[in-house]
Amino acid sequence: MGFQEFEIRSGEILFVCNDGRDEFIFETASGGISALIDIAWQVYMYSTIEGDDFTVFIDEIENHLHPTMQRHILPDLIAAFPRARFIVATHNPLVVSSVKDSKVYVLKYNDSGNVESERLDFEKRPKTATEILDEVLGVSFTMPVWVEDKLRSIVESYVHKTMDKNDFEQMRNELAEVGLERLMTYAIKDVMGGRND
Repeated sequence: MGFQEFEIRSGEILFVCNDGRDEFIFETASGGISALIDIAWQVYMYSTIEGDDFTVFIDEIENHLHPTMQRHILPDLIAAFPRARFIVATHNPLVVSSVKDSKVYVLKYNDSGNVESERLDFEKRPKTATEILDEVLGVSFTMPVWVEDKLRSIVESYVHKTMDKNDFEQMRNELAEVGLERLMTYAIKDVMGGRND
């Protein structure tokens, strides 16, 4: 946002950003900006009450935020409030990996059907958002559901074929017809993985 200060003009709270190049009235702020202001204000008010360290719990901190802000929200809050310890619950891979020196736990079901926690190490093994979605959150295919369904339909029509050069070319053409030619490697892998011979 580039926030620098706020002013009161004609009874309105005005946020001044980016060396005065941007201004907006508080009441016109988006849901994400309003949520950020609310979180920062609550943490600030609590931090001024006592001089001790304190803990802040936040659920789904990324709600209503643009992805660029999702990547920065936790590091920025930590920088702004160094006496606060943040405990955040999220399903967002951009938030999960946003702080290097953090303790990240994933909650998952074990073989007995009980929930257990597993600590992840993103400091020594950083991961992309796609890798986090796959390995941590269990979302292995990140394209839209309709794309996954169309890809599955095409793959299923080739699983029981012998797959010679012509079959591969036909599969590529079918994928290209619906704009999915770049998924040819996924299709080949799925065709070969779905064979029982």
